[in-house]
Formats: sequence, structure tokens, C-alpha cells
Amino acid sequence: MTATPRGSPAGIVFRRLDAGPERRRAARLLPDCGLDDHDSTCVWYGLCDLTAREDACLAAVAVVSIGGATARLCGLAVAAPYRDPSLGRRLVGEVADALRASGVEELTAPPVPERRVAALLVRTGFVPCEQDQPSGSGWSQLTL
Repeated sequence: MTATPRGSPAGIVFRRLDAGPERRRAARLLPDCGLDDHDSTCVWYGLCDLTAREDACLAAVAVVSIGGATARLCGLAVAAPYRDPSLGRRLVGEVADALRASGVEELTAPPVPERRVAALLVRTGFVPCEQDQPSGSGWSQLTL
């Protein structure tokens, strides 16, 4: 596991979200995601605040669909009460570390209309996909 970045709130831990209630809470943070949380290719991750009430413990969530050596970022959100900009970077970094450890070599992301999320992807190392890749215009990638 990656060390907690300097300035990150204490009590925030990264983990995979496997339980149904956790995924339902996480899905509320991703209203536009439209994923079926029972899809076997989707893996849900979260940053959980151990100091918060149980129903408000998710600080951030990411959902990825894994297919062999590549994964696709399907959803990414930071809960409104958690304004710390380091949380988004930490979540993407932790997800990248977990994917890398499981043999994934590349993480792709579709075009993101929200400027804040698009800027987060750039800050964490995502670059535009090359034109000869089948992902389409506006997609970005992070080599793991």
C-alpha cells in the first residue's frame, strides 16, 4: 500500500469495496456512472474515513472495468464534504498501484465533461490516447 501523502487527512484508508451496501453508498456518489455493480469486470475502490459515521464514511470512490492487461476508469468522485484536493490524487494513485500489482499495464479514461475531474486526471499523469488506438477521441491513458 502507498504511504499516506503529506497533508492527507488522518483516518482515511484505501480499500476495495466488495459488500453490497458499500457499493450502493458508492453508487450514490456516481450518479452519471450507470454501471451495474454486479458486472464481473467492475472493481470498486474507495477512500474510507474511519472517523466518520458509518453511513458517511466514503470520502471518494473509483470504479474500473478490468479486461486483461488494460482497465477502463468508469467512474471517479470525491464526496462533497471532503474538499481536500489531495484525496482525488491519492485515490487515483492507490487505484493505479492496485491495478499494477494485479498485472494491469494501462488505465484508460473516457472524455470527462467535468473540468475538475479532467484536471485531476492530467495531474495524476493521464495523457491523451494516441490516434491509432481504438478508444476514440478525447480518451486519455495512464501507463502503469
